[in-house]
Amino acid sequence: MAVIAAPVVAAMAVTAASASAASGLTVADKAMAGKLNQRVGVALLGSNVVGEVRDVASGQTVWSENHAKGLMPASTNKLATAVAALTVLGPNHTVQTKAVYRSGTVYLVGGGDQQLSSADLESLATAAAEALKAKGHHSVRLMIDDHLFAAPSLATGWSSGYYPDTVAPVRALRIEGNNTQDTALTATEYFAQQLTAHGITVGKPARARTPSGSTVLATHQSKPLSTTVEYMLKHSDNDIAEGLLRLTALGQGRAATFAGGAAAVHAVLVQYGIPLTGVQEYDGSGLSRSDRMTADALSAIAGLAVDTHYQDKLWPILKGLPVAGVDGTLSTSYGRFTTAPASCAVGKVDAKTGSLSDVSALAGVAKGEDGRWKSFAFVENGSAPTDTVTQGLDGLAATVEGCW
Repeated sequence: MAVIAAPVVAAMAVTAASASAASGLTVADKAMAGKLNQRVGVALLGSNVVGEVRDVASGQTVWSENHAKGLMPASTNKLATAVAALTVLGPNHTVQTKAVYRSGTVYLVGGGDQQLSSADLESLATAAAEALKAKGHHSVRLMIDDHLFAAPSLATGWSSGYYPDTVAPVRALRIEGNNTQDTALTATEYFAQQLTAHGITVGKPARARTPSGSTVLATHQSKPLSTTVEYMLKHSDNDIAEGLLRLTALGQGRAATFAGGAAAVHAVLVQYGIPLTGVQEYDGSGLSRSDRMTADALSAIAGLAVDTHYQDKLWPILKGLPVAGVDGTLSTSYGRFTTAPASCAVGKVDAKTGSLSDVSALAGVAKGEDGRWKSFAFVENGSAPTDTVTQGLDGLAATVEGCW
């Protein structure tokens, strides 16, 4: 388990307190706060809105609205998942998918690779078939070994209707983007087809744990965690978020379950000094309607993306955040930052979006008019995420950036 040096967190807390007491807000920050006070009420966001803006370097709160009230964060919760995964595992962390052999049986062993592709499995099968034929084996049984993660279950606050399109049942073996009720079986059946194509007769796949003394036939190494986190944030990938939650739990010696993952995330956020009163997490994606996040916590988490103390591990977060009006879930294809006044912030705001049927959220960072990094969080519960609501959120982000 990675440990964050307590003296750094303590020093930051002292710095923040001193800045607040000694210097107060800058002229630019006072102007921004005044504009947010005026605009949050007329942004057509509904009545259940929370928000906060922080100066990242000092830790000082620039503006807040009901900042300690916990609301459903939707996919902005993925920021916490990303921070925890990178902290516990490190940006260069990789996992392996293996084909191993024992007594006439090939075991396809899932390692939790969140970006395993069909091409990757094809290459794995090609290498495995060559190894089998070199040993004189042309007919094998095939077993699925996906026991690394606990058997799938619904998270607290999840609807069974999420399966398998919004998110698939979470397993340690899956082909990225190929969501089925049993992703491990789907992946193994594809692997079997590839073995057959290379002259190996394969029986119908079943589940079994790999026995000791097995021989590794072939191995595929995943992309580094940094790449996976960047993709997860940029495209708000629910399946990747839940897989990373379990890998993070394992990295802390916990069970690869929703509860184990949530406990791992909580422990990491405590290390960073994130204010967690009112925060409740039950998953990694933010799909749970039982999740609660305060603007106070969310803006603090977002600020870690640019906090110079932690860039050795957390640098992929800023790189992965969608850029206003440019890419990911903040691209113009989603109708984000396309019209005035928010359009002035195109390319100048990096933020994670969040939406459920009655949730709209935006949390990220931007350099304010004073040239200093600001972190922000705006969350609304109770209204459908219509264009009007998202444009309101975009306008608030543009206010933080200072162009409006």
